[in-house]
Amino acid sequence: MVVRPGFVRSKMTAGLAEAPLATTPEAVAGAIELGLRRRSETVWVPGALRVVMSAVRHVPRPLFRRLPV
Repeated sequence: MVVRPGFVRSKMTAGLAEAPLATTPEAVAGAIELGLRRRSETVWVPGALRVVMSAVRHVPRPLFRRLPV
């Protein structure tokens, strides 16, 4: 299984500016557990990240390079 978490709030990220769609370690663990039960190949945490990355994937490279990512 591949786990693709977004920004995870933890001790390691304390003091950093919080990113949109930030999640907690507990939410990631819960999503992994659910993914194991469902025998998923890929788990996106949070689930909305799947939609965002799907859209970003189709952005032309010259435009993507100009994005403030």
